[in-house]
Amino acid sequence: MILDDGKNYHEIGNALVEHDALRIAQAIKDYDEDLDVVCLDPYSQEIKVNSAPYMVVCKMPDGTYQKVFDAWQLDDRVLERIWAADCQRFDTLQSIDKINNGIKMTKENRYRDKMEDNNELAVAILRSQKSSFTFKNERGDEVKINERGPRELNRNRKSI
Repeated sequence: MILDDGKNYHEIGNALVEHDALRIAQAIKDYDEDLDVVCLDPYSQEIKVNSAPYMVVCKMPDGTYQKVFDAWQLDDRVLERIWAADCQRFDTLQSIDKINNGIKMTKENRYRDKMEDNNELAVAILRSQKSSFTFKNERGDEVKINERGPRELNRNRKSI
């Protein structure tokens, strides 16, 4: 059923449930049989204005339910939060190490590229037969190296 807001709804019992929310609830149930999504009754006297409309709960071995966390929207972020918090199926330390190693490799590659560029520049300066050598540094400033004189730096300033 599609209402005038353009969203697709399913009629379950006496309630209309948005298709995407139903998909997320089913994905949570497929991931772990003990997890459920509870939709809070907005007309209940116990519900406050700042209460999230959804709650992910876990069924305990004794049959009671324990709140896992609140959710303001049922979307893929809820699934991601469950996966990230599941230490039995998800190795948090390994994930962090993988991210840190990726950052370290990126920094090492940038440093290596910079050193190669500097090496090429130094070789070009030493091989030059001219009495001066001019190049632009990484900030865009023009640098002039003279054989018998001081280095000159012309800042590339832009007028406002």
